[in-house]
Amino acid sequence: MTEPPSSPLSESKPLVNAGASKTYFTMLVKGLSSFTLATVLLIMLMLLTWLATLEQMELGLHATLQKYFTKDDLFIVCNLNVPFLSMPVRIPMLGGWWVLALLFVNLLVGGIIRAKKQPKKIFIFLSHCGILFMILSAAVTQVYEERGTMDFFEGQTSNVAQDYYEHVVEIAEHTAGKPDKFHVIRGKYVMDLTGNQVRTVRLPELPFDIELAGYATNSEIRNAVMMPPAEKEKVVDGYYIFASKEEKEAETNIGACYAKVLPKSDAAQPPFIITARDFEQPSGKRLAHTVRVDGRVFTVDMKKFLWMMPFSVRLDRAKATYYPNTTKPESFESRVTRIENQTEVVADIRMNEPMRYAGMTFYQRMMGAGQAMKGSTPYSQLEVVRNPADKWPEYSLYVVTVGLVMHFLLRLSLFFKSTLKRFSSASWTHLPNWFFASLHVRSLLSH
Repeated sequence: MTEPPSSPLSESKPLVNAGASKTYFTMLVKGLSSFTLATVLLIMLMLLTWLATLEQMELGLHATLQKYFTKDDLFIVCNLNVPFLSMPVRIPMLGGWWVLALLFVNLLVGGIIRAKKQPKKIFIFLSHCGILFMILSAAVTQVYEERGTMDFFEGQTSNVAQDYYEHVVEIAEHTAGKPDKFHVIRGKYVMDLTGNQVRTVRLPELPFDIELAGYATNSEIRNAVMMPPAEKEKVVDGYYIFASKEEKEAETNIGACYAKVLPKSDAAQPPFIITARDFEQPSGKRLAHTVRVDGRVFTVDMKKFLWMMPFSVRLDRAKATYYPNTTKPESFESRVTRIENQTEVVADIRMNEPMRYAGMTFYQRMMGAGQAMKGSTPYSQLEVVRNPADKWPEYSLYVVTVGLVMHFLLRLSLFFKSTLKRFSSASWTHLPNWFFASLHVRSLLSH
């Protein structure tokens, strides 16, 4: 009996095998969640950490972190010094920030979303969450962390911290011979103007705008007659900005740039140099440039950004202890008083024992160079860190540790349970045979 021919309208297509028709999206998800990718990323992270540690001896901590773990560069070139080679070996690698970002995605997709949800794996799931939290804390720290210093002698009180990295342009109007209304141009509008880049900053509240160019992170102001420019740097009033390539300690970097005042009702004035360094012009005055526009007097200067704190800190005592017959510090200690709403709280800040309050952490960084000299006024410098993720790494370590320990105990209990079950179900008549067989296996393994 022959089957009737099927009509084209009633013809049904065969079911498509879902496993054979993998879309690009499913392939991408599978690749991002693979154990192979996790292994490769962990090896890359280990190499980046090793190379950064070696290069830190030359560049310093901040410059190394900026090079190896910045989100601005997808790829970086690592330098490895080999003893028998005159030139360092240049190794191109994926930037550390992006390696951690990929590892975060890998753990999230593979260890959380696609992982099998089984009761016996609940603590592995918890450990993965702890690692994700740790990576997230590093990202939050890099984006939102602020670092600064507080410098004061005994008895002094301060409620401001000087930022480590950010240089700003400060414009102050002078009335009655004193600076009054301050206008600050933040570092994000200044510190990216490297090379020949120029930016005009509009100042609607002032009778002029300002043009900025040629910013140098770590600069020296050089006399063009005594030290002629070697790379055709711009010379202004007999001086030019020399951009030093050494950037070992970020807080000691001295920024500088060229500036030009653009009056809104008159022609532009000649360019000048502004710098955070104390710098003497031929006239003997410090280079906080003074301009007169529409009969008003302004000064233009460059400084480190100052951020206010919601309370004040007074240094009551600064104590430094050195190892015998050396200048190597054994311990630094500052006793401070925190003043807030007419309430005073005394706290001790020591090396590795910071003070935490109001989302800020105060570390003992250094003492003044003259601290060990008799008759010198005790001087202390505190490092102030404002970081919303300050304690997150510690919390993540607790989560990871609890997860791994509990998973180990769970697996150990299951192992003992299954072993006892097999032992109880075994026939006692076969116990001697089992005992001598185990001894034979041990002897083979030992040989």
